[in-house]
Amino acid sequence: MVSTTFENLNESKKSLITDALLNEFSNHSLTDAQVSRIVKESGIARGAFYKYFDDLNDAYHYLYSYALKDIHQSIVTDSSQKLRPDEYVEQVRDFIERSYRSRYFSLVKMHLLHNESLFLTPFNNHMITENEFHWATQVMIHDAIKQIMLDPSNKEIILKKLGRVLNALAKEDDKNVSIT
Repeated sequence: MVSTTFENLNESKKSLITDALLNEFSNHSLTDAQVSRIVKESGIARGAFYKYFDDLNDAYHYLYSYALKDIHQSIVTDSSQKLRPDEYVEQVRDFIERSYRSRYFSLVKMHLLHNESLFLTPFNNHMITENEFHWATQVMIHDAIKQIMLDPSNKEIILKKLGRVLNALAKEDDKNVSIT
C-alpha cells in the first residue's frame, strides 16, 4: 500500500515520481521493471522508493489505479446500476477514446498484454459474486476493450458485436427475472 509519506509529498515531487513510474511501467512489463530505472529517472534514493512503496507491485498498483481513475471518470462501475446494452457500448467507446487520448495509453496496453494475468484473481473474485448478467456483461466488455486496444482497426466491428451480444444477454436476463 502506498505510504502516507508518499501521499504527503509536495505535488511536484509526487508528479516526478509518478512520471518515472509511468515511463517504467509503460515500457517494461511488471516482471521486467526495475526500481533502479525509476529512482534514476525520478532522482530519488532507492531507500526513498521503499519508503513510498512496499515493492514494484505496490508502485504498479498505485499507478494503474491512478490511471484508471483518470480514464474512468465518467464510466459507471457500480453493479447495482444496470445499464441498457447501448449504454454499456457507449461506455466502452468512451473508455477506449479516453485511453487513446490519455498519457496512460501505453500503460493500459502493457497491462492488457503482459501484466493483467498477475491481477486476475481480485477481479475474478469480485465478479464471481455478481449475478449472471452482470458477470457476463463485464467479461464481454473487458474482452472487447482488450481486443480493441490490441487491434484498433476492428473497433467498430467489435463494438457492434458487443452490442448484439449484450442485447441478447439482456433479453435472456429479462426472461429470467420475469420467471422468478
